[in-house]
Amino acid sequence: MARTKASSDNDNGASADEGVELLKKGIYEGRYVPGQRLIEIDLMRDLGVSRGHVREALRRLAAEGLVAIERNRGASVRKISRKEVNDIFDVLTDISVIAVRKAMQNMDEPGHRRIVEDSLKAARRFSRRAAGVRHVQEFMEENARFWNSIGAVADNPVLENTRERLQTLLFRLQMQGLTMGAERELWITQHEEALVAMLEGNAVLAERLMGRASRSVRDAILALPDSAFL
Repeated sequence: MARTKASSDNDNGASADEGVELLKKGIYEGRYVPGQRLIEIDLMRDLGVSRGHVREALRRLAAEGLVAIERNRGASVRKISRKEVNDIFDVLTDISVIAVRKAMQNMDEPGHRRIVEDSLKAARRFSRRAAGVRHVQEFMEENARFWNSIGAVADNPVLENTRERLQTLLFRLQMQGLTMGAERELWITQHEEALVAMLEGNAVLAERLMGRASRSVRDAILALPDSAFL
């Protein structure tokens, strides 16, 4: 949650790590949008971190590809191109399949089956109301929720961190005011079937469906209008 008062220029207040996570969350939730300049004094107030920690957070997020830092212009949220979406999904699809494989191996761990069952219920709820969902960001968030549940069961921090970083890059799409078109079903296709396959212990089918689901989301993103990209 954003703080109401800025820290001083020393290292009091939240840490640089917290600043990174808060800024990521802001990009993820659309509070900082592609192309928006990131003003240090505003971030100090919004995130509750010192100037030094703001600068460190911006440097880290620039290294991750979320932020662009230009000489004499400062920092801004990086926009994303169609090519970059393709490049991300070339890796993300393979990682997603590996995550499902790991999740299947861990299904008998305490609480893991419940996570998948709850994810299936959530997927079905979203599917029932999908026809009435207008904004692209809601489908992006549902897709992220779905994959986060798989990551929780896979229980591999390195794998999950890599997948999460790639997924977060996709939230640099220009989604303000963007509404759904004919690609609506692509965002959530195979989600329910894949979760059912996991619960039934059908690892081969689950992996196949998860791969298809990831490719479908890529197609849905690439079908968005040019205004969503660079």
